[in-house]
Amino acid sequence: MSVENDECFCLPDDDRLYEPDYDWLWTYPPHNDGSEARLRITLQGADDGATNSSLPDLVHNWLDTLLVFEESTWGAGGWAVRIVSEADDQVVLELWSAGEDVADGLQAGTESLFEGVLQDTDLQVTYEQLPRISEES
Repeated sequence: MSVENDECFCLPDDDRLYEPDYDWLWTYPPHNDGSEARLRITLQGADDGATNSSLPDLVHNWLDTLLVFEESTWGAGGWAVRIVSEADDQVVLELWSAGEDVADGLQAGTESLFEGVLQDTDLQVTYEQLPRISEES
């Protein structure tokens, strides 16, 4: 059997994609003890000062494609997300995963965000790795 359509289902080479930091997840305490790893994600309009008044709409449209875990918490297999704050020109999210597949969960969540909100836009994004707290604490 030959494959005639050799399309790549890969994400584009884009600096706005999150790159998992395996040192943060596994090397530094609490290592991979199953505890949560949380990203603070800030979305905003382009650096040129142009505002994107549809930013909250883009985010909510993406959230509508996800499972609702509880009030104000959405997600999919292995990760969850909530809105921290929102305005016309900026939305702040917190995305987290835990357990043995924490890196896969964070990557799946941020790729979903990229595909649902960032791709084909000029929106900017920053990812902040929040301090991790051991499950034993």
